[in-house]
Amino acid sequence: MNTIREYAAVSSIPRRILFHLNRKGIIQDPLCSDDLIGLQLLERIWGNREVLRAQLCRLAMKTRLSLIRTAAISTKWERYAYSRYRNHEPGKKLPLQQVIEEIETTFSFRLDDQHIKRIYRIRNQAQVANYREKNR
Repeated sequence: MNTIREYAAVSSIPRRILFHLNRKGIIQDPLCSDDLIGLQLLERIWGNREVLRAQLCRLAMKTRLSLIRTAAISTKWERYAYSRYRNHEPGKKLPLQQVIEEIETTFSFRLDDQHIKRIYRIRNQAQVANYREKNR
């Protein structure tokens, strides 16, 4: 296991996180022995509720709730779409085509049919969250 890709294939830590650690300069690619030792420790505490609780308690309640709501949304453009639908003014419409154009302009890539279907699901998720919050 010399590379991040090889390590990710057998690790409980997602590949996306390993590449994030590499971009931040925390680990190298290819992995050295110190990186492997650190990653083995990280694997042991990955997802541990006590560690997560200690990390989350440092955040404001509003930030925590926002993080929890968007935890399953993995890409920046998807989180952008979710926040646009979540934060738009009640009573006003936010057309899907407008959000698509904003994403294409902001993130500099063309959305295909699969991406647009994903935006429909994200819009629905945000609308359900807004409806539940309104009725509380």
